[in-house]
Amino acid sequence: MILEVTLIKPHNIIQIGGAVLAVGGMVGLGVGLFAPSSLIVSIGIKGVAAITKVSGVVLGTGAVALSGGTAAAVVGTVKKQNSSRLLESELEAERKSFSEYAQDSLNPEKTRIRLEQLRKNNPALSETVESCLEQMDKMDSCQARQKSLLAANEAIYLQDTVDVINESERRMCRNFRNIINCCILVEDSTDISELDRDVIDSSLKDNEDELQSVSKLLRYSVTYINNYNRSGVKDRSELNAWLQVMKDSIGGANENQ
Repeated sequence: MILEVTLIKPHNIIQIGGAVLAVGGMVGLGVGLFAPSSLIVSIGIKGVAAITKVSGVVLGTGAVALSGGTAAAVVGTVKKQNSSRLLESELEAERKSFSEYAQDSLNPEKTRIRLEQLRKNNPALSETVESCLEQMDKMDSCQARQKSLLAANEAIYLQDTVDVINESERRMCRNFRNIINCCILVEDSTDISELDRDVIDSSLKDNEDELQSVSKLLRYSVTYINNYNRSGVKDRSELNAWLQVMKDSIGGANENQ
């Protein structure tokens, strides 16, 4: 026969001790308040008064201990319930983000969230995830600088450059999707030897090339805007040629992926 051992928690001990003291105090008060004449004769009025006083202190101490232990028990229960709710809420949020990413895997924001989940679920993937996030940060910086350039110069005539950069970002997200696919196999494992390093490295390399293309587009845009502002030159041949190179590259990536 196997005996189950239940550990008594500190607040339970306090409650039990408080209850014992409270009962003892009430008994003592009863004795003091309703003492028979024989007891009064035996110990005297002062003795009975002393019993009553001590019993009152014991009762008060027991009541405080009992209420304190009960409060601690209530707090512990509430904390446990809140912890369970928080855990369930986190799991639900994670399930929701899985679903949202699956429905729009080329969305940069959702891709970033999914990458962060991979790192949280498996710290061994931190290096791979960090490489991806660094590339996403670089793209965000390029997009911000291009938009700022156009806004500062009221260059609405170069809006097509922003559109091409956005398409480049989606191409990068396709590569991130390939990396995420590889990481899914080891997301719940401490052994990441199954990672397809060839796919991961080639995807990161392609993204670096894309970032270089975007940086070059930014330089072409600055040159064109400066020429336009200084002398009104509207020759976009070099800029258009580079835009076409990027469009062809993005289009080829869309077809192959």
